[in-house]
Amino acid sequence: MAISNYTQLQQAVSDWMARADVIGNAADFISLAEARLNRELNPVEVDAALTGSVGSRSINISTLPMVEPIALFILLAGGEAQMLDRAAGTFTFSDSSGRPSIWSIDGSDIVFNRPCDQAYPFRLRYKQKFALSDQVPTNWLLMEHPDVYLAASVMWGGVFVQDGGYAASFKTLLDETIPSIRSAIAQKKRGVLTVDPALQSAGRYDDWYFA
Repeated sequence: MAISNYTQLQQAVSDWMARADVIGNAADFISLAEARLNRELNPVEVDAALTGSVGSRSINISTLPMVEPIALFILLAGGEAQMLDRAAGTFTFSDSSGRPSIWSIDGSDIVFNRPCDQAYPFRLRYKQKFALSDQVPTNWLLMEHPDVYLAASVMWGGVFVQDGGYAASFKTLLDETIPSIRSAIAQKKRGVLTVDPALQSAGRYDDWYFA
């Protein structure tokens, strides 16, 4: 079966374990797998499409598996404009609705300097951690390396049923493949450094997830 989202991964873990005593524990195995993956692989940069609400000066981003925000862009008729990033509580608020120009992260919200006068579309660039859920059903690693995600999860299934040999076989696979993925990430980052500076300043990349 294809493994490209959280539901499919949970089913695959259950299928590979093929044991009645692990039914319902797949989500735990995945969470434990992600703990290792987050330690082993540095977070990559991804984009999230957001939409402001008329009359509101905030957007909730609690469902985003974010490690660190990078930049926020507002999408206008003529293209994108990068917004000014300020620390929460360091800029004044206007009660007058309009196009926001300043933003900050305050708890689980993006907060603007003024309420939106229309439903502006935004692009948030941020560093993503691995944290699949019903709200975030996929990520770049699962899409490109489902075998690694499955192996990392099933390894914990082997630990759960106290089958050391079964767990060790998947640990070996991970030990062999994670360094190659880490190397690919590093090479991709070096490759982006050769992009035309004019394209970099515009904040537009053909690549959609690497910095």
